Amino acid sequence: MKQRITISLLIIDILLLLTFCSFDNPKSCRTYIAAPQPVPVGSVPHIHSSNTLTYLPNYPVLFVGDSRTVGMNQALNRSGYDLENISFLAQVGKGYSWLAAKPELTEISPSIIILNLGVNDLGNLYQYEALYASYARTYWADCPVYIVSVNPCTASCTSVSNARIEAFNASMQAWIDSYNQENASDDTETFPIRYIDTYHYLLSQGFSSPDGLHYTAATYEKIYAFIINEIQESIGDGNGQYFYTGSS
Repeated sequence: MKQRITISLLIIDILLLLTFCSFDNPKSCRTYIAAPQPVPVGSVPHIHSSNTLTYLPNYPVLFVGDSRTVGMNQALNRSGYDLENISFLAQVGKGYSWLAAKPELTEISPSIIILNLGVNDLGNLYQYEALYASYARTYWADCPVYIVSVNPCTASCTSVSNARIEAFNASMQAWIDSYNQENASDDTETFPIRYIDTYHYLLSQGFSSPDGLHYTAATYEKIYAFIINEIQESIGDGNGQYFYTGSS
């Protein structure tokens, strides 16, 4: 008799368990929580999700230009500037045709490209714009690109006038705005092209020229400092750096 009662009670317990620990009542079931496993020696521990590992790129700077850029390079070297991460690709009397034929500009590693051409061939405005657009989307897709205004001359200059320079600069600046709007709307990941207005900076601050077209060392240093200050990216050797944000 006692054995029958024990079996009956066992059956009742089983029925109650099936009733309360069901898919309709999952909270009634007991849950097994696995103990955390130790991290094996030599493995990389998990980083808490509130920590973010970020890579901050930096870029060497490449100045591309004509005799005015050649003069800047010479002035900076004579004055002992630290140009470890700065390089120059420039030649006296050159312009669009020279630029379009330079294979170095289609093979460079990511760099901040500073373009300062046009004073020798203001009539090639549209060719410059087409070349800049083409290169910015292809060879320079990983490069921040800055176009520097053609800078002013003095009254003693007979080869070019400030009126023509201003017309060139205004058109170039309008084209850059148009390019950036178009670039932003077509979902590409290239950098915007930025404009550095050293022309009006020099007019407001004053400048010196021995021949009406080129500048004194002090003026070249002034232009260089203004350009470097306008660069928005970090300048370095191209290796960049990693850093964490957040808390453990």
